[in-house]
Amino acid sequence: MLDAIGLTSNPGAFILIALLAGFGAVALAKLWGLFFMRWKTPFRVGETMDVQRAEVVEWSGNEGYVSAGGELWRAVSSDRLAAGDFVKIRAVNGLLLTVEHVQKEREYAPVTSNQRSSS
Repeated sequence: MLDAIGLTSNPGAFILIALLAGFGAVALAKLWGLFFMRWKTPFRVGETMDVQRAEVVEWSGNEGYVSAGGELWRAVSSDRLAAGDFVKIRAVNGLLLTVEHVQKEREYAPVTSNQRSSS
């Protein structure tokens, strides 16, 4: 087939076409990815994290892991905590949460739209 289009007699043209096709494929993949990245969930770190409550997944001493907003976070606390406890997020320092034990499960209940508008 390469003989039919004359590329075997000119290897430079074959290399050029192969390189252009490769760059074109990469450019197309990049554009495809950028188009669909519009719907990707943004990272929620620091001030943009709007989750105020979490559940302890694993704890040892004064540090462990909590589940907040469907994600696993490293956390510290001065309270004695155990897996399954509910906590309130007091501070976010990069990827580290400072949490506080919640005494009542009612305090852990999700905030409804009515509660947000009244506060």
